Amino acid sequence: MLQLIERIEAQCNQRDRLDNCNDCHSSQRGVCHGNIEQMIRAFVEITLKHNLVESIYMDGMVPTAHRIAHNQAHMDIAQQLKEIRVVFSGDGNGIQAIEGIDRVRETLFAHFKEYDQQLEGYLAAAVASA
Repeated sequence: MLQLIERIEAQCNQRDRLDNCNDCHSSQRGVCHGNIEQMIRAFVEITLKHNLVESIYMDGMVPTAHRIAHNQAHMDIAQQLKEIRVVFSGDGNGIQAIEGIDRVRETLFAHFKEYDQQLEGYLAAAVASA
């Protein structure tokens, strides 16, 4: 997921100079828009699959409070991704979409630290006791 975020960010080399894709040359804008849209779709799919796999592993293996909080964190990430896609499909501003993906990266880092590290511990303990 993090590598895909890097690839999305690398699609635009004008972010430090422009605030909106409409200010970019039209031929470049068309290519960027298609690439960014495709990669954001892939990122959404990968993230949702990751969340689904984690949810399956958590069922019956982790304390209920952790499972509920962890799944809510997944829903929060999914909401952020939905907002990016809605805004991007509305105005096509890839720069703004990339900034949204930057915020998702921050959320993912916090998620990994707060939830996934604990999940690994719970799963390791479940395997060790089996």
